[in-house]
Amino acid sequence: MKKGFGIPLAIAVVVIIIGIVAGVSLIPHISPVVGADSVKKFSSCSQMQSFLEENTGTGYSNYGLMRSMGAAAPMMASETKAEGATDSNAVASMGGAGSTDFSTTNIQVQGVDEADMVKSDGKYIYVVSGSRIVILDAYPAEEASIISEINLTGYTSEIYVNGDRLVVFSSGYYYGPMLKVAALDGYAPSRGGYGSNVLVYDITDRANPVVKRNMTLEGSYYDSRMIGDYVYVISNKAAGGWSQPGIPNIMSGESARPACGCADVYYFDVPDSSYQFTSVTSVNVKEDSVEPKSKVFLLGYSQNIYVSSDNIYITYQKRISEKEITSRVITEAIIPNLPEELKTRAAEIWSSDNFDQNKMEMLSSLLTDYIERIGPEESAKFQESLQAKMQLWIEKIAKEAERSSVHRISISNGEIAYAAGGSVPGTPLNQFSMDENNGYFRIATTTGGSWISGSQINSSNNVYVLDMSLNIVGRLEDLAEGERIYSTRFIGDRLYMVTFVRIDPLFVIDLSDPTQPRVLGELKIPGFSDYLHPYDENHIIGIGMDTENNEWGGISTSGIKVSLFDVTDVTKPVEMSTHVIGGRGSYSYALNDHKAFLFNREKQLLVIPATINDLRFDGKESKYHDGAQVFRINLEEGVVFRGEVTHTDPRPENVTYYYPRYGQSVKRSLYIGEALYTVSDSLLKISSLTDLSEIKNITLQEQQKYEPMYYAGGGIE
Repeated sequence: MKKGFGIPLAIAVVVIIIGIVAGVSLIPHISPVVGADSVKKFSSCSQMQSFLEENTGTGYSNYGLMRSMGAAAPMMASETKAEGATDSNAVASMGGAGSTDFSTTNIQVQGVDEADMVKSDGKYIYVVSGSRIVILDAYPAEEASIISEINLTGYTSEIYVNGDRLVVFSSGYYYGPMLKVAALDGYAPSRGGYGSNVLVYDITDRANPVVKRNMTLEGSYYDSRMIGDYVYVISNKAAGGWSQPGIPNIMSGESARPACGCADVYYFDVPDSSYQFTSVTSVNVKEDSVEPKSKVFLLGYSQNIYVSSDNIYITYQKRISEKEITSRVITEAIIPNLPEELKTRAAEIWSSDNFDQNKMEMLSSLLTDYIERIGPEESAKFQESLQAKMQLWIEKIAKEAERSSVHRISISNGEIAYAAGGSVPGTPLNQFSMDENNGYFRIATTTGGSWISGSQINSSNNVYVLDMSLNIVGRLEDLAEGERIYSTRFIGDRLYMVTFVRIDPLFVIDLSDPTQPRVLGELKIPGFSDYLHPYDENHIIGIGMDTENNEWGGISTSGIKVSLFDVTDVTKPVEMSTHVIGGRGSYSYALNDHKAFLFNREKQLLVIPATINDLRFDGKESKYHDGAQVFRINLEEGVVFRGEVTHTDPRPENVTYYYPRYGQSVKRSLYIGEALYTVSDSLLKISSLTDLSEIKNITLQEQQKYEPMYYAGGGIE
């Protein structure tokens, strides 16, 4: 625990009170536990509006509340352009059977699919390319070709493939005619807004996709999952507060309906900095007549989600009002630690129900007068005693300074129901910081980094186990003080967790007893892993960055690091093999997006896209190139680099710095049979898995007119 600015604590207490009087928050937000029994529903839209106006935290931007966000005009797909085959007979004769040996999207939970920019079914490959969906007959590789394109409006992001159905997500801000939406409590919708479009195509004839469902969810697309024939879409929309309550609408054609009535919105009686409606909507992708179902929750910003086969977990950071923060500081930290002669008077001042600036000024004057009238020796004793007691209070509430709300929403065959709510200290890093196993929800968080009363609370890391009511039943706290979580992976009864500040500790944590999580072993090595992936039950693959000491006495990243860890002896994990690609400035999409990670143990195949750089500042050559990095990985050889598949133009000779054309960076890779397919914005390239030799190139879209940049001798050629 680091000391603060060196000011005497008694003075610091006065500063805190004065700061609160001035409207400046010197104490971090502290959040109480929110249990499932606190979930409520509004009785009317006017009650919802009043709640938003009264409870939104002060000192934050209320832009979301000031806006009137009404129904968005539906985002319609434009016509489908078919190339090559033009009828079903032609497609049938051209298609044939696909391969049973093909890769799918790298997902977190078996049976819970995740949307991506590329999908494959072993015969066809479906690619998001700009605002289009390109469908390719990809197998056999030598005969691969584009057979159709779907042109869309707005921003196209991700897709699913479910048999002969293609699900497409696009979004954008649109203006349109006043839609036929029933008014709620007299509040009418507006003409424009931001919407997330969900399109479902029948692709039985891949050359001629047919739109079967075209609906728009008002708000921003956040994430989704597909389980069986249902896609569950999570979208967020800023809560209206002044001109209309802003219930998100579901639009189809020229009509729209609210996702629910105001009396069906779930909320929690806790102030927040910026409310938004989080909608969970289920869409049946096979049965077009099944109406979408939605549940709407008034929450804070949805930071992370984790989805099991039965539940959606939504987490976000919680905040409480300045009044509650101030009350807790005074009642728990200041008044109990004052001398008796001050304590009585301070309690009298604070006992008033009136929460106003005058009370704060009176408390401040009381303390200031006392400090000034006692002698220097007594003043020093008073400050030392108050310092010690205040420090204990700071340590007590440190973990509450950052707290995450967790909500469990049950899902089953399109049905959606609120199930439970709770909270944990700290903030999870991403979806891999959460897991459900045998009736328990496990979550890893980081706390710390906050300033409380002039003292900075060091970061630390924690693991919590919650039951299905989201009550904490087990905890492991204060791991790797001063560091933060960089990656986590729950696998059965174990958690593998990487923290970092100057060196990379890999923790192996036992969760076999949910009530008693414990550290089994720890490995400290240079660098860190941003993503962990199971190789088998006793080995883990790590993708991250290597590090080195820099000339300023700090730590710098020095290349992309691929590691294979042996955790057979859980008390002594070992980094059995490693390979570093590039130097300073190198980057891989796989560091932050697990869908860019391709691994198959039977094929001994590991592929990640990477931009390889080696930044130099001494006038010598700086290496820069981009492509899919291909490895052979097994327990006998470890991690072995095989080569690179690049989409970039050849590098000219005598050029010091080279930056490729826009759209040439490889983003995804997949395989069908013995062919490796790599995808960038502009190109799909097919290579042999045997020797990485080129089989075929297919242009997905014309490259943007951004020429490569060449630097030589300090000038631009």
